[in-house]
Amino acid sequence: MRRMFKCRMWIAGLFALLGTSAFAQQDIKQDPGYKESLASIESQLKRGDVGNALNSIEATIAKYPQGAEVFYAKSLLFAQARNLEVAIPAAERAVEIDPANLMFGNHLMELYKTEGDFDSAVGLIDKVINEHTDKPELFREKIMLLHAAKKSEEALQEYEATKAKFGESDTLDVLKAEILMDLKRPNDAKQVLQAWDKRKSPIRQVYSTLSYIYLDEKNSKDALAVLERGIQNSKDDLLYLDLADAYNAANKEKLAFDYVKKAFESDAVNFLDKHRVMMTVLNGKSTLTLDQKQELANLLVLKHPRIPDTHMFKGDILWQKGELTQAKSLFLTTVGMNPRHIDAWSKLINIDLNLNQLDEAIQHGNEALTHNPGSPVLTYFVGMAHFIKKDNKQARQYLEGALDQSANENGFVQSMIYAGLGDLYHELDMESASDVAYEEAITRDSTNVTAMNNYAYYLSERKENLDKAAEYAARANELEPNSGTFQDTYAWVLFQRGDYKEALVWMERAVKNSEPSAVLFEHYGDILMKLGKSKEALKQWERALSSADASNAVDKDKLKKKISEKKYLD
Repeated sequence: MRRMFKCRMWIAGLFALLGTSAFAQQDIKQDPGYKESLASIESQLKRGDVGNALNSIEATIAKYPQGAEVFYAKSLLFAQARNLEVAIPAAERAVEIDPANLMFGNHLMELYKTEGDFDSAVGLIDKVINEHTDKPELFREKIMLLHAAKKSEEALQEYEATKAKFGESDTLDVLKAEILMDLKRPNDAKQVLQAWDKRKSPIRQVYSTLSYIYLDEKNSKDALAVLERGIQNSKDDLLYLDLADAYNAANKEKLAFDYVKKAFESDAVNFLDKHRVMMTVLNGKSTLTLDQKQELANLLVLKHPRIPDTHMFKGDILWQKGELTQAKSLFLTTVGMNPRHIDAWSKLINIDLNLNQLDEAIQHGNEALTHNPGSPVLTYFVGMAHFIKKDNKQARQYLEGALDQSANENGFVQSMIYAGLGDLYHELDMESASDVAYEEAITRDSTNVTAMNNYAYYLSERKENLDKAAEYAARANELEPNSGTFQDTYAWVLFQRGDYKEALVWMERAVKNSEPSAVLFEHYGDILMKLGKSKEALKQWERALSSADASNAVDKDKLKKKISEKKYLD
């Protein structure tokens, strides 16, 4: 169900691609029944009725086994659903029926590449070349495929044959240079490209590839010079990004940022290239400040205001800056433009939770699910909103539903859901189920520090499996060493094991790194009392009592009794 719905997201694009040009290839199109079947399939897909469309495709194939277009449509749908086992044979059948159709061949070629089946891809390109012997781009494709298949020497032989057939070209020599570089022959690659640099080639790749070689040689001076020439000769603004890399290598970060800005300001640099850079800036290692990142995001919104991800990027940076209300507005804009943007919905709901706007989180979550039914991530967030609101019945329904829907998700998502269930089952006094859920969370993601911390704390509260609790608490602190919450948990586990001196060390770290809380002060006092420091213990218990609130995080009556009797009470 999840896969089928994803197909609906691009269905208009599917038939824009197929259109009459795709369906007009075969004589069979003159058959009224065939034409009617194609129209019916198109109508079903436009309505998003993918299930019935697939049934219609199978029925049409059974009746018209020479209908290449229908096999092609079937392959596209299953390829989008990542089901290559069905997509590839369907595409192969389309090419078998109509080998001269480049669109069918290109599609099958992409499937082979996705599958990593480069030998089949080479076989296919040979067949296509036999049909189109006058297209040099097909020969270049074969060279690349041979290289990808780790047949680089054959690729170089094919290069020589292609050069003999069509003559020399900068495009062909850039391809040769790439192969030579992969073969660890950078000097040979450099000589090939330097010749085209001297001839003022108009294609960007000559200069970007040559600058890469210079940078690999730690020669930023020549890299910068060749890129400056490249901009003059090619008039390709995408080289601004290469210049930014070269200035970074020369430790000239301001100039590097200026050239990234130039690329973002350019209408000639497409959004996908800017998107790639922005993803690196946000998720990779970057020396840019948050203000510089926001400046780039602002440029994206200015230049590409109708693309949802531009608003998403800006929202991400505002979130990092702690400006949650403004970030929320940007995520609302994103989902308004693309209601199927699950990541934007998730971040929007996350901000609702951070702002303790639980009713809005639930409202946004349910709205998101109307556009993205069956999304385990969105279902999880709605469940957590109900859990925080202490509506455990609804929380359980959503969280268990998220788990049921998560079979095809990665370990991170599954771990997140199991950890939420661990918290919920603990609240419901389902201790065995809670323990299993935490174990599953940690198994699926060995870096899930929240699951480790919570599991360790609840085990310590029950005085069960304290060695395991200590192991998980210690690991959580190794992965996130400055968390006062995790330090408090480890201190409390050590306390329950009777290791009071070490517990005090960790508790003092926790006090330094945490926001003051009644639970923290009570734990601090308990440890001090066990170490015979009664005066200091009483002081911490009194702080705990004065800071206790209506959340019942601490037992006030028990705390008062500790203070009056001046002793630890289990």
